[in-house]
Amino acid sequence: MDGILGRIVAIVLGLLALAGIAYAGYNGFQSHKASVVATNISQLITNARAGFSQGNNGYTNFTTANIPAMITGGMFPSDMVRGTTLIDPWGNAVTLAAANSGSQGVITFGGGNAQTAKQCVSAALGLKDYVTLAVGSTTFNQTNLPDQATAGAACSATATFTLTFQ
Repeated sequence: MDGILGRIVAIVLGLLALAGIAYAGYNGFQSHKASVVATNISQLITNARAGFSQGNNGYTNFTTANIPAMITGGMFPSDMVRGTTLIDPWGNAVTLAAANSGSQGVITFGGGNAQTAKQCVSAALGLKDYVTLAVGSTTFNQTNLPDQATAGAACSATATFTLTFQ
C-alpha cells in the first residue's frame, strides 16, 4: 500500500513540476514579445531616419501605401514583414504615416486584443527616442515619460500605440 501511495505522490509532484515549467516558459515567451516590439520599432525608426530625414521631402513618403517599396529596400526588420504588409509580434497590422508637413514619421501598432496589459506596459516602457507616444488615450513625450504606474493606467489588451518621431 505504501508503494502505491508513494508512486501516486511522485506522479502528482512530477505533474506539478511540469506545470510550473510550462507556466514559466509561457510567461517568458509573453515578455519576449514586448521586448521584440521595442527592438523592432527602434530599428525601424533608425532605418527611417537614415532613409528619409535628410531628403528634400522628409518623411512625406513614409506611408503605409509605400510599404512594399520600402520592404524591397530593406527598411524593416524581417520578422515584421508578411508579404507586402507589416505586422507586430501580436499579429496586428503596422501602419505608417507622415506628420507635420513631412518633418515627422508616425508608426501605429498594437491594439488588436492579442497583447496583454502586462505586455503593453513592457512595450511602453521599452520604447525610447520619440516625440510623442500615445498608448490608448494617454500621450507621453520626453518631458512626461511613462513609468510603471502611468503606463499601467494607459495600457490594456486593446490599447493602440501611436509613436511619432523626428
